[in-house]
Amino acid sequence: MTLAIMQPYIFPYLGYYQLVNAVDTFVFFDDVNFIKKGWINRNQLLQQDQALKFTIPLLNASQNRVINEIELSDFGKWRKYFLRSVELNYKKAPHFVFVFDWLNEFFLKDYLFISDLASESVKSVSKLLELQTRFEYSSTLNYKNTNEQNGEQKILKICKILGADKYINPKNGKELYNTQQFDASNIQLNFINMGEVVYTQYKKDKFVPALSIIDILMFNSIQETNELLAKFNLN
Repeated sequence: MTLAIMQPYIFPYLGYYQLVNAVDTFVFFDDVNFIKKGWINRNQLLQQDQALKFTIPLLNASQNRVINEIELSDFGKWRKYFLRSVELNYKKAPHFVFVFDWLNEFFLKDYLFISDLASESVKSVSKLLELQTRFEYSSTLNYKNTNEQNGEQKILKICKILGADKYINPKNGKELYNTQQFDASNIQLNFINMGEVVYTQYKKDKFVPALSIIDILMFNSIQETNELLAKFNLN
C-alpha cells in the first residue's frame, strides 16, 4: 500500500493533488503544530493576470498549537467575501458556472476549525476529479508514544500502523528523510516532482503559475485537469 502524509491545506495547488492521486491512502497530518504564514489557511487566486493571495482569518493561531485545535474567525463574513472575490475574478473563465456552483455548495456548511475546512476542501476536489484515494487523519491514529519522536519517526510509525510498504513525499522534503531508515523498515521511499504545467488563462501570452486548484478548474475541464494531474515524476 502506498501512503502520503501532509498537513491539510486550503484548496491547494496542483502538486498537492498529484500526491493525493499517486497514493492509495492519504493522511492529513492534523495534530502537528500549526505553521504561521504557511499554506494551511492561505492560497492564491488570479486577479488581473497576477497572483492574489488570500488568508482565512483564525482565532489565536500559534505555532505552539496543533492544527486541529485552531478555530476559524468570523467564517461567515470571510466566506461571503471569498465567494465574491472568486466571482469577480473568474466570471469570464470558461468553466466558471460549473465551478462556482460547486464552490457555493461546498461552502453551505458552517466550518468551525481550519483543519476541517482545509481537509474537506481537498476531499471535495478529489471527489470532483473522481480520485480513488482513501483519506485518514493522523489524530485518529495511535502513533505517538512517551518517547520524543522526530518527524521521520512519526512518519514511519504511521506507515507501520496503516501497513504501508511505500511512502511518497514532495521533493522539497528530501533533506528531512533518511533512505536507510525506510529501507530498514521495508518501506520504499520516493519523492514526487511536479512536471511543467502550463494552461491557458485569460491571456495566452501570460501564465501565472502555482495558484490554487480553483484556478485550474476554472480554465480546464475535469478531463483536462486529470491530464494535468499525470504530469509528475517519482524518484
